[in-house]
Amino acid sequence: MKWQTRISVHKNGKLYVRGKDIVKLASKSSFSDLVFLMLRGSLPSKKERAMLDVMLVLSVEHGVNVPSAFVPRTVSSTGNSVNASLAAGILAVGDWHGGAIESAAKLCQTKKNTKDLVQEMLREGKHMPGYGHKIYKDKDPRSEMIFKKAKQLGFSGAYVTKAKDVERELKHATKKHLPINIDGAIAAVVSGLGFDWRLGKAIFALGRFPGMIAHIYEEMVHEKPYRRLDDDDVQYIGPTIR
Repeated sequence: MKWQTRISVHKNGKLYVRGKDIVKLASKSSFSDLVFLMLRGSLPSKKERAMLDVMLVLSVEHGVNVPSAFVPRTVSSTGNSVNASLAAGILAVGDWHGGAIESAAKLCQTKKNTKDLVQEMLREGKHMPGYGHKIYKDKDPRSEMIFKKAKQLGFSGAYVTKAKDVERELKHATKKHLPINIDGAIAAVVSGLGFDWRLGKAIFALGRFPGMIAHIYEEMVHEKPYRRLDDDDVQYIGPTIR
């Protein structure tokens, strides 16, 4: 069985990525350029690159107490390598942490109107992905920055409008203010940039990789093995001990 790929090929002693000589790309392209090229199939414009940069930078870190930081640190603390610890961090990304970009982008890219989307979610008792945050109750400053940059660069199109309309519809339907979080903002903008919703978790992971690696390295260099919960951090709620 032959493997078919549109991504890369070796020819005449050179590697071509999406039809472009990777050595030549290295002389004039940034890492974000290559991310765009690999995932979208073409090099970005200067504005597209700048927009992607903002989203990746804002995704790099969010404290040691989030799963994508403390999980890889815990795995590292038990004597595992960087790549094993990094894999654990990636596995900590899910629908409730980082993975909402994928779900939110999927909804963003549907043809359903905002009212129908909100009513369908509420009827099924589901949480609207990309809205609300444990820390940022009023507004997510990262989302504000993404939307500000999108407006400056000309990417405040239909998807951003739809995301903001959903925020208003949610407030009207639930009587609660659930601000667009960073996942929802990224979902709207990457949809406008032409990214398939199935790349949502990958885009978050790309941004969070440097943060994960930094935490793993810090754990290796500055901490003693190994991480475990203190007894005071565990509350037993089982049957009465006899």
